[in-house]
Amino acid sequence: MRHQVVVTGCAVALFLSRSVAAETIYESGTLGPTGISRDELLSQTVLGANVASFNFVGVRFQVSQNVEASRVGGHFVGGFSDTSFFCAIIQLTDELDFPNSLDLSTPDVVGTSLLTFPESSDDVFGSLSVDLQPGWYAVVFGSGLFGATGRGGALANNADIASPSYIVGQSDGEWFNRSTLTLVKGGFRFVVEGRIIPEPSSLALVLGALLLAAPRRRR
Repeated sequence: MRHQVVVTGCAVALFLSRSVAAETIYESGTLGPTGISRDELLSQTVLGANVASFNFVGVRFQVSQNVEASRVGGHFVGGFSDTSFFCAIIQLTDELDFPNSLDLSTPDVVGTSLLTFPESSDDVFGSLSVDLQPGWYAVVFGSGLFGATGRGGALANNADIASPSYIVGQSDGEWFNRSTLTLVKGGFRFVVEGRIIPEPSSLALVLGALLLAAPRRRR
């Protein structure tokens, strides 16, 4: 009987380890060419968008089941003396909603993280831990809040996945859809990673199946 318990316990542990492994919850685009310099971005040799205290960039995304977000990031470049910038995950009411505040001081902000701009463009990430229930969210990058004081850019040389709903927030204006701009409507790479939180019923079903499949002790 002891062998049966050990085997079943190992199988449950394997199931749990797979369920908590980090995976991509959302990504707006596949990674394009890296190693782009700040000067290339400023000269518009390669297109992008400011990530600064006066300009926030982000994208809406949908979660269809309970997840725990653990990392956020994307394709960025710095090159200025200060390299810190922030990411915020914001709860939305639907696919057309915007954050409730421009200074991100309202309760719809459910998680934040600090990141560091690379000197030449690359994928960079920051850590956080926030549970997301099914619904719509936005992941937004900027500076001037949450201890971030740097300035850099988000590269627009990535291949969009499906049709990302990019948004912009400007300090002298309000939130708006990036699709309304005449230049650089997309091509960004914003990523949310984490794990799917298994439903209690799913775990119970797996445990029950393992117990039924385990060999019975001979009398």
